[in-house]
Amino acid sequence: MKIRKGFIRGFSGSYGSGLGFLSIQDSITGETQSVPAENGYLVRSLENAFGNVITPGHSVDPEGGHIDQEIYWQLDEMGLCLDGFTPVDEATEEIEEAYLGGIA
Repeated sequence: MKIRKGFIRGFSGSYGSGLGFLSIQDSITGETQSVPAENGYLVRSLENAFGNVITPGHSVDPEGGHIDQEIYWQLDEMGLCLDGFTPVDEATEEIEEAYLGGIA
């Protein structure tokens, strides 16, 4: 799977929808794409990684701790949904090498 790198620019979704979208701006191209993911899991992951994401009423703070954070991320095996992300400052050497190997 291809590792990508980018900045989180936003989140959209609703509590009952089951699907959320993470807006990520690519670190190389500057293009922003809206990446689908399982809503609850994504929100909890953002909260665990950055804090200040979840507000009362199970909503996401649109200007929360996730905004402008740089991450490594990848899509699932089908290339359709977010498979996972790692904050750049927490990335292992293996993640960085996999990313660099994919852009070489």
